[in-house]
Amino acid sequence: MTSPPARPEEPPAQGSHAVHPAPGDAPPASAPAASITAVAALVGVAAFAVLGLALWFGGGTPRPPIEGLPAPDVVTMIGLPAVRVLHDACAAATVGTLLASLMGPAESAGRIARSAGPWALGWAVSAMLTEVLTLSDFLALSVPETLSSGVLPTFVLDIPQGQAFLVVGVLALLVAVGVRGPLGALGRTGPAVLTGLAVVAVLPPAYVGHSASAADHNLAVSSLMLHIAAVTLWVGGLYGVVALLRGPVLAVRRFSALALWCFAAAGFSGLVNAWIRLGDPVRLLDSRYGLLLLAKIAALAALGWFGWRHRRSTIAALESGRGSRPFLRLAAAEIAVMAATLGLAVALSRTAPPQAEGGLAHQHELLGYVVAPLVPGRLLTVVRPDPIVLFAVAGALAAYLVAVRRTGGPWPVRRIAAWSAGALVLLYALVGGVAAYGPAVFSAHAAQLALAGTAGPALLALGAPLSLRLAAVSRPLSHPLAALACYAVPYPLLYLTGLFDLAQSSLAVRLATQAVVVVTGTLFFAVALGVDPLPRAIGVPVRVRMLLGAAVVQVWVGLLLFTGPPQGHDWYAALTLPWAPERAGDQRLGALLGPGISLVVIAVLLALLLGRGRAARRRLAVRPGG
Repeated sequence: MTSPPARPEEPPAQGSHAVHPAPGDAPPASAPAASITAVAALVGVAAFAVLGLALWFGGGTPRPPIEGLPAPDVVTMIGLPAVRVLHDACAAATVGTLLASLMGPAESAGRIARSAGPWALGWAVSAMLTEVLTLSDFLALSVPETLSSGVLPTFVLDIPQGQAFLVVGVLALLVAVGVRGPLGALGRTGPAVLTGLAVVAVLPPAYVGHSASAADHNLAVSSLMLHIAAVTLWVGGLYGVVALLRGPVLAVRRFSALALWCFAAAGFSGLVNAWIRLGDPVRLLDSRYGLLLLAKIAALAALGWFGWRHRRSTIAALESGRGSRPFLRLAAAEIAVMAATLGLAVALSRTAPPQAEGGLAHQHELLGYVVAPLVPGRLLTVVRPDPIVLFAVAGALAAYLVAVRRTGGPWPVRRIAAWSAGALVLLYALVGGVAAYGPAVFSAHAAQLALAGTAGPALLALGAPLSLRLAAVSRPLSHPLAALACYAVPYPLLYLTGLFDLAQSSLAVRLATQAVVVVTGTLFFAVALGVDPLPRAIGVPVRVRMLLGAAVVQVWVGLLLFTGPPQGHDWYAALTLPWAPERAGDQRLGALLGPGISLVVIAVLLALLLGRGRAARRRLAVRPGG
């Protein structure tokens, strides 16, 4: 379902199944067991039928063994893709159940979230089964022989494929325990935390398989992570709305907005991944892998049609009070198509892609992409695209402009300009030249961190996002010391704990680190600058001290980097770039460049804050009796 959300000013009609607190907002009673069983059977048949056909077409079905060569048995050949379908279905149902707890009535959030427990447990079990069957496939041994070989612990702990599903299993177990523990009882807060954890848990498999060996594996992995997350939220969210909420208007509106973003993210990331793997659109037609990709594109188009149909008819029926039956019928068919698409995706992962010709075949082994010698001009001209970053920044800019439009009144142009400028700064910091050279050159990393953690967030905060309800700051986090701590803590964690080396070598850790500094920086400046109303009153002198505290943090970072031990020594040594700058000198340059940029930004903000304070005092002075 990919329709845009209904206008918030349109109230639900009398008799519609809207969400609490209106009297008619309770979800309708559950459907008869026979209907639920029929839908479940349809979903299962669709998934496994398409899986079998696609495996047969792509060459993933069992074949007669070649005499003298080992081969996995039929149980492994059939069981591995079947278990992967169950694994993906349990993951989507877990995420969808937790999403339903956030989209439904607040008083039932904990109860709905607890029903995710069995799905999460099934997800963990299927991840462990995937470990065993994958190793059986690698070793070309039967499952009993694999278990008795003694290789399983090594596979799970030391081999990327085993490590990925070990992480999935552990995180899924944490979700299963969490929905029964204290987190599941914290209103919407606990389910929100568990939803984030569940979404993270679907990502590790993106690091193994075809994407990890693609011509530009960082771009391939990033696009696949975005694709998997979007599809899981989309499929799971629709399941949650249909099976657990039974189609109330407000929940459908909320999911409709999410589904539109998921549809766009899945389509965009899928096209990027297909381009990386095939290299030429013509190869869609001259390989079985390409033809299966075309089938997946057709399935995405079909799901887009379902979303359009929902918007044209079924959501209108919900809003007019004609009942939820049309929505539920169409949504059940949509879920069946989604299940078939999951089966197709698993079969595609078992089909060897053709070797891309030309393009990015000579990427650096550790960096994962082509990197040319660094000259200053290339910091302005080189682009290192990342689908997750592009989608996040574009989404933030679009959400801001939509929120401004919905205010219905005038909105300061300077705020729109500030938010747009912040988005552009983040875009350059995260996909521009400093992003391309950041993992290889420390000074580029330092400049990137200053732009992503200070300059960009400061501009975003000047855009007044809290006033547009794009974000919220709780009362504890609005305390000046708490906000300053949020800004300061990432720096010692990065440079004093060994996290820097991991962030340089791991795309996922690097993206997570960048997300943290953007969020914490925006939080700090939203509190320190006072453009938005906050849960507590903070005077200008306190805000000035907050900015001075941020300046002290940057001075400390500069001194640490200038005089301290070398950062990333082992990582840079392993890169062996012939054009790499002298490491000690480059770190000293980074110590001046990164904190220097941040200090300039903070100084400008201090001047603006003090000027605003003087202007306020002058206005008070000219008032009668002032």
